Amino acid sequence: MTLKKICVVFLLALSTFLSITAVNAQDPFGQNIQITTNFRALMGKPTWLLIIRDVQNGQVLPYLYDIKNNDNFWIAFTYGHSYRVVASTLKFGRFAVINNFCHLENGILTGKSMIVTLTGDLTPNRATARCKVLKYSDTAFTIVSPS
Repeated sequence: MTLKKICVVFLLALSTFLSITAVNAQDPFGQNIQITTNFRALMGKPTWLLIIRDVQNGQVLPYLYDIKNNDNFWIAFTYGHSYRVVASTLKFGRFAVINNFCHLENGILTGKSMIVTLTGDLTPNRATARCKVLKYSDTAFTIVSPS
């Protein structure tokens, strides 16, 4: 997929996300994907595009991570309990792309959240980084306010 197509998909997904989020602002979160990185080394300035689609209502949630540090922690939320990772694309500039990074694009998950742990060296060679994916049953993700 060319950069132009990815940008168009991202902008469409973002507009869908913003319009649905405004309507569902009071809805609880559904499943989540927790991502932890502990890289030894990074090559270049990689970006990771993760697009999640809620199977029940068609909501599309794009997440774009600029990987600047060896150690990172991110959470990708969904609002439903059935979702599918439709894109997991790691880019190193214009030409080096790893599609289906961490093999996350493998079907519909219902009632399952994930913990993704990335280690090793992050380079355009898929074999230099290790992805460990733990799927577990989870019905809700609670955020507690300090008040």
